Order: sequence, then C-alpha cells, then structure tokens
Amino acid sequence: MFWNVLAVVYGGFVAAFPEKAIDFLTRFVLVGYENPEDLEPSDWFVSLTRVEGVLLAVTGVITLLVELLVNDEDDGEADAVAELVEE
Repeated sequence: MFWNVLAVVYGGFVAAFPEKAIDFLTRFVLVGYENPEDLEPSDWFVSLTRVEGVLLAVTGVITLLVELLVNDEDDGEADAVAELVEE
C-alpha cells in the first residue's frame, strides 16, 4: 500500500511540475557530466513526462481502490468463517 501511495504522490508531482521533475532526475542521471544544468529538454519531452506522471498517478489510484475492495471482501469472508467455527 505504501508503494501505491508513493506512486500517486510522485505521479501527481510529475504531472504538475514536469520541468522540476526532469531537472531533479537529470542531476542523478548526468552526475558525471560537466554542465548538466545547461541541457534544456524539448517540448515533446516535457509533455511526455507530464503524461507519464498522470498515468502513474492514475495507476496508483486504481491499485489502491482494488486493494481496498479486495480487503473488504476478505473481511467479509473471515467473518463468515468465524461464525461457522463458533457454531
């Protein structure tokens, strides 16, 4: 569940601020280069990064909902089994 929440938060951040996310990640990827801050991402790359963030956030929300639904169904089955054992 932690990873799903993290995916929603990170995906929302990337969707809202794609330029900052690209800047943050290029510092790690291009650590050996002399001037990574001088590189400018293309417009299509920024748009694609925003789409990636939206898809990641939506996927995180869907998996959270599925987990909650599965856990609710499991609780109902556990109660039914407990009632049968008590009888």
